[in-house]
Amino acid sequence: MAEMQEKAEWTEAALSKPLDPSATIGLQNLISDLRQALLIEASNLSKGDEVSEEDLLRAYKRLEYPDKDSLPSADVQTIISRALRENRGLEWISYGMAIVFFLFGLALFGIGVANSDVGVRIGAFFGGSVVELMILVPFRLAVNSRRHNIALRMLGIILNRVHDPKRLAPLLKDTFLAVVLGKAPFHVVK
Repeated sequence: MAEMQEKAEWTEAALSKPLDPSATIGLQNLISDLRQALLIEASNLSKGDEVSEEDLLRAYKRLEYPDKDSLPSADVQTIISRALRENRGLEWISYGMAIVFFLFGLALFGIGVANSDVGVRIGAFFGGSVVELMILVPFRLAVNSRRHNIALRMLGIILNRVHDPKRLAPLLKDTFLAVVLGKAPFHVVK
């Protein structure tokens, strides 16, 4: 009982402060955004043609107190987090491969320098050069892993912010074309 009274006093104190004019505009924008999110969630929950008061209350509870079972994006975020962890592992394996190639190439160059036989020297220098060039492969894997991580993060943000599937599809397509494949889908206006 005392806790509820304390909360009511705190709420009254917070509501009695005057708002700055720019804060008033910001508050109106936030209210509009929250109303839109509430109506979208309520229409998704609605079983009939109309949104009922019960649908609005359920939507409010889902938006106010989200948990991993109440919002479909929570599952998506879990999948994205798992993919990011898997990509991070691939990235570290790539760095390890690059270090091994580098050290092996140096060892071959060292053998070429230390050996007096011309055939061994040429073979060691040639082999060392080839192994050093192979460093590019793991670095390319690491770069691709980073690129996919960026795409996954962007996917998570897009899925959280865009609720309309018709607007979501082109955004996802453009994101993956630009980030994963490196093809910019944007047209230059002359």
